[in-house]
Amino acid sequence: MSVPSSPDRRSRRLTELRAGMSVLTSAAADLGVGGHTDVRVLPDGRLWLDELDMAVSAADVYQAARGLIAAQLDAIAQVSGRPVEDHALAWLVTLQTNEVMVGLEDAAADAAVEDLDDAIDDAA
Repeated sequence: MSVPSSPDRRSRRLTELRAGMSVLTSAAADLGVGGHTDVRVLPDGRLWLDELDMAVSAADVYQAARGLIAAQLDAIAQVSGRPVEDHALAWLVTLQTNEVMVGLEDAAADAAVEDLDDAIDDAA
């Protein structure tokens, strides 16, 4: 026997789904699919999603993004016939590797700036 959802819970879920659609369409636009839409931070900290003409909280966006990732992992697992864990761990390793690479790039850029500052000081 299923328990009916409360109106507040349904409204919250609908807001999360709308935020998820906004995250997905924005990500697609970043990759050249569709158009970019305006997202602004309101004085109270919520995000204004222009395409949906509504404001959402950071928690709504986080839950929406989490739901999108979960759906993607589940779909990949179903298609591949391998457990979700395999794919989640592979994504995590990839993200951690990217984090290390960004850290190395930042360290190299900092060293280059230091070298440039030293060269300027030496020339002066």
